Amino acid sequence: MSVLTTPEAVGAQVLDGIEKRLGPYLEGRKFSTEIATTFNFVLFDEFKKLRECDSGTLNLKPVFVGEYFVDPENPEQTRVYSHQGSEACSPIPITSGVIGRAVRTGEDQYVPDVREDPEHVGCDPKMEGTELVLIAWSEPYLSGSHKGCTVPLGVLDIDLNVTDALAAPERLRLRSVWAKYCNSIFPGEPSFQPQGELFVAQP
Repeated sequence: MSVLTTPEAVGAQVLDGIEKRLGPYLEGRKFSTEIATTFNFVLFDEFKKLRECDSGTLNLKPVFVGEYFVDPENPEQTRVYSHQGSEACSPIPITSGVIGRAVRTGEDQYVPDVREDPEHVGCDPKMEGTELVLIAWSEPYLSGSHKGCTVPLGVLDIDLNVTDALAAPERLRLRSVWAKYCNSIFPGEPSFQPQGELFVAQP
């Protein structure tokens, strides 16, 4: 399988499409399952579209787009919530993979070439490109030893079969879209809030 590096113009076109479609859609919607399904479909669809660039046409060859949430009943693992693309590995211990590293550290993760990261969990053996993991933070704990603190609630996981697929400006734009999604589905949804004592540094 050929592995390419994305021209910056292609990445910008992808984010233009994502923002145009999801910006209006996310305004005022509160049904979490409906929102998640549409959110993942739009991301996957925009990543796979052919884009014009100096070398001809190119897409980002999406492999997987989806969310993993920390299991409220067992905060030592994450479970897939909604996704598009290849079969999901689930559950994933927080001690394993790039997703686990994001949850453990409370930091977004960008891996430009998964073949160079020994912690990458290869659910799809054909995946040879980029992985981006963006953190979602919980609402503050209401009680217990971590009252008032927030923890990683889950992540957005994007796997693309192109190396160096997303430049810093596109990653920031995806972070902004992800924040709007989180604001749409998490507030007031107690089923998403962690019950255990998993705790990391504040965001």
